[in-house]
Amino acid sequence: MWQISDAELLDAATAAETRLRQAYAESVHLLSELDNRGVATKIGYSNTPALLMHTLRISRADARHRLAQANDLHPTTTPTGSVIDPVLPQTSQALARGEVGSEHVDVIRKTLADLPHLDTEQRATAEQVMLDRAAEDDPKALTRFATRVRDIVDPDGPPPTDDEPKRPERMLRRHIRRDGTLEFKGHLDLESAQLFENLLKPFEKPHPEGNDTRGYAERAGDAFADVLKMAAHSPDLPTHNGVRTEVAVTITYQELQHALDNAVLTDNTSLTARDARRLACDARIIPAVLGTDSQPLDVAVPAYTTPAHIRRALVLRDRGCSFPACDRPSNVCDSHHVLEWRKGGPTKLKNLALLCQHHHRLIHHSDWQAEMVNGRPQFIPPAYVDPSRTPRRNHIHGPLPRTA
Repeated sequence: MWQISDAELLDAATAAETRLRQAYAESVHLLSELDNRGVATKIGYSNTPALLMHTLRISRADARHRLAQANDLHPTTTPTGSVIDPVLPQTSQALARGEVGSEHVDVIRKTLADLPHLDTEQRATAEQVMLDRAAEDDPKALTRFATRVRDIVDPDGPPPTDDEPKRPERMLRRHIRRDGTLEFKGHLDLESAQLFENLLKPFEKPHPEGNDTRGYAERAGDAFADVLKMAAHSPDLPTHNGVRTEVAVTITYQELQHALDNAVLTDNTSLTARDARRLACDARIIPAVLGTDSQPLDVAVPAYTTPAHIRRALVLRDRGCSFPACDRPSNVCDSHHVLEWRKGGPTKLKNLALLCQHHHRLIHHSDWQAEMVNGRPQFIPPAYVDPSRTPRRNHIHGPLPRTA
């Protein structure tokens, strides 16, 4: 092959792909005929996929996939002997010419299956529109284009039926598990869905440290939690019976004082003492402290651990999460006591640092250490991150620019 030019090599690869598609079209046509004749049952197999698994040495999933395509691309024969026309005759011809591949066929099948209300003429038009795009687009791009097919072929959509109940534009179903975690599902109208996406996208990016092992779903879940935290910090948050939402944590005095992982309860939900101390850094809590016989020693008046005026100063100073390289904004951050309040750390600006939920948890649960130097927080990495344990600061937010 070294003797042929780059252009000739590319032409040869394109011609080989065309032959491959044509061969696949022939294979699918043969499988359609095998299935219509009932060859599998005639020779003792339960169905055609079981036969293909042995003869073609393919998986059952692959066999079913090819037969599903064959049924849409070619005529099928019912048990009574009647013949049903192919669902996608134009796609069948394009595949036989090698103009589209198996993945293109899947996209076209799914697109038309999602438009069951189209009449025969509209279906033919939609199929041809998809084939025109497939001549230029890869299957992924064709999938994106498929969302526009309905607007092109049938912009008015199906007429609503009088007896069909109207689906709510917004709906949310939620279920609290026994361990206190929440399951939910629902749907939003177009405007709310766009707002939801726009709120989540800035927070679901991987952590800038470069060692983020979370999958997309986990990052989206953390982003949703950040949005909830941002809403909780909003001054316009609605009240319930005149007060903001609050959580009552019940814990023994000894567990609160010492770094123990014993279980505590908040509304009958398990919570570790370590988590309770993290929440106490910046939450509206009602501490109910118990004695040795589980007798209440004190139920305090609810109060913000960090007063509003101090938090405002903290936001002006840190401008966001103060952990190195974190770009999370201040409205999703907690106020962290650098010297823990249980060890006498004051709730003062010189002892506080803004931390997002991810890094707040990291500071409480790992060997990272925080310290205040010249009135600003800095962080000492564990030895397995940096053997020299050189202190680090956040340089993303930076100090506010000076005004003249």
